[in-house]
Amino acid sequence: MKIIESEDWSTYKSVWIECMKDYYWYQDSPVFDWNKDEELEEMESDFGKPGNVFLEAHEDGEVVGVFSFRYRGKQANLNRWEPTALEGNGGTEIHNALLKHALDCLSGKGVERTTVTIKYPVTNPDVVKHLLDLYEHLGFERYQPVSVDLVTHLDDIPNPPSMPDNISIDPLQGTNPENIGKWVVRAYGSTPEDLEIHEFDKSVTDYDTAFHAFKSIMGGRLGPSPSEFWKVALVDDEPAGFIGGFIKESKHKPVTGILGPLGVFPEFRRLGLGVFLISELFKSMKESGCEYSAVGTPANNRNAIGMYQKAGYKLNCHLLFLEMTLT
Repeated sequence: MKIIESEDWSTYKSVWIECMKDYYWYQDSPVFDWNKDEELEEMESDFGKPGNVFLEAHEDGEVVGVFSFRYRGKQANLNRWEPTALEGNGGTEIHNALLKHALDCLSGKGVERTTVTIKYPVTNPDVVKHLLDLYEHLGFERYQPVSVDLVTHLDDIPNPPSMPDNISIDPLQGTNPENIGKWVVRAYGSTPEDLEIHEFDKSVTDYDTAFHAFKSIMGGRLGPSPSEFWKVALVDDEPAGFIGGFIKESKHKPVTGILGPLGVFPEFRRLGLGVFLISELFKSMKESGCEYSAVGTPANNRNAIGMYQKAGYKLNCHLLFLEMTLT
């Protein structure tokens, strides 16, 4: 077997399509998952550019597998659902050869850490077993907890809850990233139980990181983030919880509103504020043209998952985050 860098996009594309055509995301184009048209468009844009590598595995003069990845400085990211091989060509051997070649290539370029995200439907974990086995066999390890994402169609959500007169929405305080940074840390890092779930994520447990992260989101880095998305729940005129989000736009997918962050301070929990805030955000998302909404959280955050389901979300996918340190 011979591994080379691809020099012809049309050849690489045709093999990639043949390898991927039977996967659920290729056939069905899920709302909040990989999309074949989006991915092909991005790969074509990256093909041949510095920092992007597209590998081909050759046997008997034929391309039998492909693998692509990108690197920036000392960090690399491997494409999901890859390496991949044509059916009937000894897939495991080809997968191993492509991944080993990629790791040698990255090490030679001075890369010190490489990561890959494995995402799969909650109802079908077996679809990624071969990839998970491959990566773990070659030394990849999980570097943060398993996550889940949940999705809902905004026409399918339940009626909003009725709330006591002393609970209201403030549409202004939540648009200040300094407030959000401070409140996120208070909501996600105040109790041992919260820290057990979220301590790995500095964007919700460290003020400076949270401030810059949510200032960036409010500024539109991930997509439009209307000020109407950023709301604060008041109890007796005192801030008790908050919510925000942005719009994920794609010409290949329905317009989807992404929820995040959402937090309720410990002393105000069990009042229904989380579902109340979500229902208020859903209204703003629909008014902004969103058809769907999605949210992600650690898989062990069972209380939050239950709250999201009560608000109308349905479990969608699991996400595994793997890394390897290269020497």
